Amino acid sequence: MDKFSRLIVVSEHESLHNLTLLAQSVGIKVEQSSKIKLLCAGNYRPDVLVACPYNSADYSKKGPSAELHYLLQRCSLFLFQAERSLIDPMQALHAGIRGVIYRDEQLDRVMTALKTMMDGQLYYARPVMSAVVDQFLAQQAANRPAAIVTPENNLLTRQEKRIIQLVAEGARNKEIAEKLHISAHTVKAHLSTIFRKTQSRNRVELLRWLQQPQRQEPVAGFRLN
Repeated sequence: MDKFSRLIVVSEHESLHNLTLLAQSVGIKVEQSSKIKLLCAGNYRPDVLVACPYNSADYSKKGPSAELHYLLQRCSLFLFQAERSLIDPMQALHAGIRGVIYRDEQLDRVMTALKTMMDGQLYYARPVMSAVVDQFLAQQAANRPAAIVTPENNLLTRQEKRIIQLVAEGARNKEIAEKLHISAHTVKAHLSTIFRKTQSRNRVELLRWLQQPQRQEPVAGFRLN
């Protein structure tokens, strides 16, 4: 995410909000806007970050209200003055909210949060971000295809089996050559031999051949002869 160049603080008062004054003190270009004006403005430029004060009518344990959801579709925003007992940071992150500044946050932490989010980063506690990464890795593992298997040991050489594994992972000849420290010409020659041995005309047929149930030996791990 690129850095934000301007901050809009949502406030219904004409006097400058404390968050606006704090942002000005650290050199952030900031302005105030009412919520109604913000809702009527349409889409905002991608370099604009919006700060919305927490309101139980806007965000509850069930998630963002219809109005807040509408804003999330049109601009990047974070919540401030939030109540810790009333907001689930994981839920807020999944909703697209870029950060949460709590009401009891120390001044130096608020300044850090502002600078962090204006730099284009998310502002959440480390355990929250760690949990999100864990969820992502678990999803990636669940979507990972099953190990490709090869036929009886005496049909293909060790190098040919390595090449098949890389082909199954989607690598092209140049990438295979770089990984195995051989020339692209050598990779092409190996593939010609592999196609001949497996009676495949191309990579698609090779992958279909690998999926046949009689193949016994896993390529992953290279348990070869």
